[in-house]
Amino acid sequence: MSQNIDNFKRGTAELLVLHLLQKEDLYGYQITHAFEEKSGGVYTVLEGSLYPILYKLTEAGYISDYVVPAGKKRTRRYYHLEERGREYYREILGEYRAVSNAIECILEGESV
Repeated sequence: MSQNIDNFKRGTAELLVLHLLQKEDLYGYQITHAFEEKSGGVYTVLEGSLYPILYKLTEAGYISDYVVPAGKKRTRRYYHLEERGREYYREILGEYRAVSNAIECILEGESV
């Protein structure tokens, strides 16, 4: 994919992470897999790019994390959407929809 798509993905990844966490708690690999699967392979995020987003959301109090054993010596860190994160999600979803609508209007030659 082009650099432009990478820039667009960076701007929407937070929104999509919060969206996925609304339904259930997930760990990092599940989130990256969901991005790829639900987008038909168009929207992929490497785990190395995902974790800084998860850390940022955790530090802001939008999500929390907890560790669960996954085998004899392994653990998985799950991420949980907090109420503050639900509010933030609604806010940025509204902003995304407004911008998306405005872009469509520009592309179609209409006024907002």
